[in-house]
Amino acid sequence: MPYAEFDTDIYFGIVADNLLKTHGQKALYLADEALKKMRAIGDDEGFDLWQGVQTQLMNRYTQYYIPAGTTLH
Repeated sequence: MPYAEFDTDIYFGIVADNLLKTHGQKALYLADEALKKMRAIGDDEGFDLWQGVQTQLMNRYTQYYIPAGTTLH
């Protein structure tokens, strides 16, 4: 039986859920700081991983914390 391709959105979603559960809205700030650090040290792989987590955080944040009908710029 061949292995299914790994869906990174599921993994990043689990990480995002845990960050939100632990840190609430501060999770977005923490992800942004992690991205800055990865860029500063030249860790492209770490940057890509944190970018995936940040995307899932934003998806969750807009779904649960932004009132319906709000326009984001």
